[in-house]
Amino acid sequence: MNIFSRTKPEQPKTSISTDPEFGRIQFTAVHRLRSIRIFVQPFQGVIVKFPSGVSLKKAEAFLDSKRSWIRQALLRAQITEQKSRDHFASEGAFNKAEIRRSLTERLYALAQEYDFQYNKVSLRNQKSRWGSCSAQDNISLNQILFYLPNHLRDYVLVHELAHTREKNHSPKFWKILFDIYGKFETIRMRRELKAFDYLFYPPPN
Repeated sequence: MNIFSRTKPEQPKTSISTDPEFGRIQFTAVHRLRSIRIFVQPFQGVIVKFPSGVSLKKAEAFLDSKRSWIRQALLRAQITEQKSRDHFASEGAFNKAEIRRSLTERLYALAQEYDFQYNKVSLRNQKSRWGSCSAQDNISLNQILFYLPNHLRDYVLVHELAHTREKNHSPKFWKILFDIYGKFETIRMRRELKAFDYLFYPPPN
């Protein structure tokens, strides 16, 4: 007997159903989940996750109780999908090398301009974040930054550079950005960024 053997973690159990109003619904039973949750994602539709001890019938009843919210969420998702299609259809073809060169060169220029020091930089296809900075001052950038207007792209890059000095979003961190952009401009750009959330959802191939 191998005392070091481990059982494989239980895999989520997924079933697909078709709803008369919402179309395709994905139901997934998750072992460690504590409550039923509903997600509406652009290009994915409605996803219901529920604890493995909860019956599918109860999950379906919970979905029925949230129809008004789902209806509104699907409308927002459709708007996001259309913005995504319009954007990526209008953009020319850019290869990864070109995107990397553009973002890394701009990051370096801003670091020089505002006296920041960072270690390594990497590019990723992150699903929900524009970028991140590790405890070792390694900066990770989302490739979709390339498609932002220049002033918002620069804001995100400076935001991550500021994390090389302050790792959290403390008042000291925000003071760094306020000293560079001013308080009201910083707040304005943070709000403006939300209008570009559709970039996180490129149309499926």
